[in-house]
Amino acid sequence: MQSECMIRSRCLRPQQTFDSIEYRVDDSKISFLLLPSSLHSTRCSSPEHSSCLNPVLITFPANATLKQILTENVFMALIFEHSSLPIENKDDIQQQNKAHFELRGKILDGNVQFASIVLKQDLTLVIDNNIQLKFHESKDVELNSAIIDRFRESLFHRLPIEDGYRPKTSPHLVYPNESLDLLFDTLHGQLNYLTQYLQSHIGERHEFTTYDIQKQALNEEKQWNEWETGIYRMHGDNDGTVNIALASDWGAGTLEAALVASAMMNGLDLTMQQQRATPDLPHYTIHLGDIYYVGLPTEVQHCCLGIKPDWADRGVRWPIGQNGSLTIPGNHELYSRGFGYWDYFLPAVGLFNSEDLTQPIQSQKTSYWVLENDQWRIIGLDTGYDSFSLLGIDNFAIKLPPELMDWLKTVVGLSPQMTDKRGLIFFSHHQIISAWNEKPNTDFPAQIASLLPEGRTVLWLWGHEHRLSFYEKQTITTLSELGKTLTFYGRCVGNSGFPTIAKELPVEARETKLLFYDDRLYHFHDNEFLPDLPVGFNGYATMKFVRPNKSSDTSLRMSYKTLCLNEDGQLTHENPTVIVNEE
Repeated sequence: MQSECMIRSRCLRPQQTFDSIEYRVDDSKISFLLLPSSLHSTRCSSPEHSSCLNPVLITFPANATLKQILTENVFMALIFEHSSLPIENKDDIQQQNKAHFELRGKILDGNVQFASIVLKQDLTLVIDNNIQLKFHESKDVELNSAIIDRFRESLFHRLPIEDGYRPKTSPHLVYPNESLDLLFDTLHGQLNYLTQYLQSHIGERHEFTTYDIQKQALNEEKQWNEWETGIYRMHGDNDGTVNIALASDWGAGTLEAALVASAMMNGLDLTMQQQRATPDLPHYTIHLGDIYYVGLPTEVQHCCLGIKPDWADRGVRWPIGQNGSLTIPGNHELYSRGFGYWDYFLPAVGLFNSEDLTQPIQSQKTSYWVLENDQWRIIGLDTGYDSFSLLGIDNFAIKLPPELMDWLKTVVGLSPQMTDKRGLIFFSHHQIISAWNEKPNTDFPAQIASLLPEGRTVLWLWGHEHRLSFYEKQTITTLSELGKTLTFYGRCVGNSGFPTIAKELPVEARETKLLFYDDRLYHFHDNEFLPDLPVGFNGYATMKFVRPNKSSDTSLRMSYKTLCLNEDGQLTHENPTVIVNEE
């Protein structure tokens, strides 16, 4: 029973001491932050072990007793790792009965609730009668400069020094989130993330919304509106040209996010909401998910709707295209169970009248949609909703909700027997494959493969990983749909708002058919804890749909662009760098 109530998640968090356990108690939960012994060993100073910087957060109900805590296998396994005490079989910890709680030398009854103990500073967890771990509240923890220096040294060791050096940028206006805080390399960022996650994660998810056509019996005589079916016709210039600006992992509330938004709108000042469209704006803007830290309503307001928080100089505004804007959710929106996304962000996007871009004429109602013309269909998929996991920080067996699958079959018309020959482009937040050892998602690609004719090739764009990378055309065999394959071109465009930190390319990268990626670096402006941190360039993608004269003509041109540095070494939205063009 205890394991069903436990939440396990990971975060980057320097720890002050290793003879104690961090804890936090509130009205609904008890949280313990533990470091495996490998984290504070000398092995962590080498680049190949940089992944060991992963403290583990264990959460119990607020009324948990000492006995319940001691009989939770995962917690006790981490306790033994944390204390560097070797054991042969961690699955058999509770039978060993080698741990107990003491208060000032007196063994406590197992039925005592942890939260009821007033003098927690005098509480110890005794292991094997010779190791004693004390407890301290998270608010009393300070950064250990030695760990920070070690992390920075290991990071620099992995970087190409000659190619990595760029002029330092100078301090900028304060935005809702600092880039380094989002990287969880500062105490402020870690506490923000942990606190908001813990306060908002417990409970039911927001209702999964559907289109009106799904709620009513199909009536062939009824004329359905676009917003009732979720299938939107692209509208652009008189010659049939439609321009789309695309970003993912953009809702970070950072300087980079603000500059990317301005670059997407060809330099338009987005400190104020635009009242009407100008001819050089894209016709549509699309976001592939993730609003940080956990997609709370206030975070949506500060990081997407331009509302200034009291601690920052300005908010950051999501750009709206001439005719509209559409979004799909990521995993971060679901950390707070989706209420910020569904109740605050969706009402602010949708279909717009170019004469008034302050309010949509029809707001987006659901987290999935189709945008189409005579040659192409863009299908936005919701992989965020099923990424929610009550017992962990992410659910990696992500499936498309059954309502979405039913819509794809009955409304969109996807099936192995379909005769529609238009090109298919799928958008999702989560990746299908990764060259950086991120766990591939196999369930939802298999679901899509089951709806496509055999041999059909699609273009698939995703975010989640904070980088720009391209994969060769490839075919994967699905596991859940035996005999079905999915052939696709893969593009990761998750470099739009979250800081893109340097990361070593694994030797197995070629096995994923990685074609190329943006590995350029520049030095971040001065920071108290991590000065001169090299990071990658943030950017976005554009899609230009054109009307072909004949079937063999090009009908889609894509361009992948990033911010660049001006003469003073500062990031600028002006003259974005074009990394890749493709047709």
